[in-house]
Amino acid sequence: MRRLVTLAITLLAGLSLVGCGNQKKQTKYYDQDFISSLEKGLEARWSITDTVKDPSNASKKVLTEAVNAELSEVKDYDNKKFKNNKLHEEAITYLNALDDQKIALKSYDKSNFFDKWNKAYDTRTQMILKINDKYKLKVNDKYKSDLTELTRRGDEVANASKKSAAIKSLIKSIKFKQTKDDGYTYTYDAKVKNNTAYSFKSFGIKVKLMDAQKTVIDTQAVYTDNWDKGQTNQFEFMTDKKFNSYEVVQDYTE
Repeated sequence: MRRLVTLAITLLAGLSLVGCGNQKKQTKYYDQDFISSLEKGLEARWSITDTVKDPSNASKKVLTEAVNAELSEVKDYDNKKFKNNKLHEEAITYLNALDDQKIALKSYDKSNFFDKWNKAYDTRTQMILKINDKYKLKVNDKYKSDLTELTRRGDEVANASKKSAAIKSLIKSIKFKQTKDDGYTYTYDAKVKNNTAYSFKSFGIKVKLMDAQKTVIDTQAVYTDNWDKGQTNQFEFMTDKKFNSYEVVQDYTE
């Protein structure tokens, strides 16, 4: 009987150790916790900002309270473990944007305040757009228009960023070759295909001509009109300067 009791105790102890081992292996992920906190944080922020008659002219005090109200709900998630690493990256980017808005508020009375504030705001809206697309944020009915405003702006910023990247890539593809030399002036042209998804009413660039020391010795403004996607247009400029290299930069687009 004593042996049976001892065996039973041994088995129970073994099961207990297995249970403890399993508990140690369990990992707590904070994906859904963050989503819930984000929803609460947004509502806390909007409960303050929605009381302002003219949001574009909100006081420093109101904006500070609004940012702090949201941060108090989400600030602890930068070092938490997420199952979805992409969500964690977006969460960190969002938290950094909130911190950037706090920093911007230190320049509230300066001319560069809105540039700093809006840059952080645009980052926030892009992250909200991405997170909402996957997790469908749930907020009180009275705040749904606020959420829609954020996602709409996020979509605008994302599209603008995508277009900007396409334009930069297109500009990098512009390569000029000398086509004429009359002894006094030199003509250069570049035939370029618009391989972006966008059509341009007018597309302007500047060509910086540089000597061997990379000093700009001349700048030529060049443009083309009615440049449809998939269409090849020609850029051309003339100069009396001899140069070693050049750099093409964006001037304007319509």
